[in-house]
Amino acid sequence: MKDNPQIIAILRGITPDEAVPHIACLLEHGINRVEITTNSPDWEASLHRVRQRFGADIQLGVGTVTSGDHLRRSVAAGADFILTPNLNPQLITQSKEQGLFVCAGVFTPGEIFTAVDSGADVVKIFPACALPRNYPQLIKGPLSQPVSFSAVGGVEIDNAAEFLHYYDSVGLGSALYKPGQRVADTAARCERLRQHRQ
Repeated sequence: MKDNPQIIAILRGITPDEAVPHIACLLEHGINRVEITTNSPDWEASLHRVRQRFGADIQLGVGTVTSGDHLRRSVAAGADFILTPNLNPQLITQSKEQGLFVCAGVFTPGEIFTAVDSGADVVKIFPACALPRNYPQLIKGPLSQPVSFSAVGGVEIDNAAEFLHYYDSVGLGSALYKPGQRVADTAARCERLRQHRQ
């Protein structure tokens, strides 16, 4: 199945034993951008296993990165990109120096401008459900350079297409994966997402 770069699967709470089979399922359904959060059990081991198993077939990110320590460990574990839950210009700069793609968590126009000026590749509007769907269109005009917008927080299977009308990508967390769920449930949710986006 063709890869879908507009969808980022957020695997919060996944364990190393679950990571490979669930990500194999996501890949089968065209989702190859995956975020494993730092508040997941033994998240570094999950990243190592996923990278070893899937290599360059997966775009592997670390989410909930809030410190320089998280950043160093993300690089060591083979991350391609990081996602922050909040605006941290210093962390953005340090991440870019490490060659990582950065998705910075922001909410207000001031935070968006600061993130872009700091070098963020993507601004992650969080929580996106608290703002009008067309929020990116209201902000893009004054920005001095192009930047991608990603919606996270309140994005569900049945409203993802609405967000994608205005956003470049969306992050789906519990809508796709909840800790401990079966791979069959992940497959069923991926299929529902495909149907809703047709």
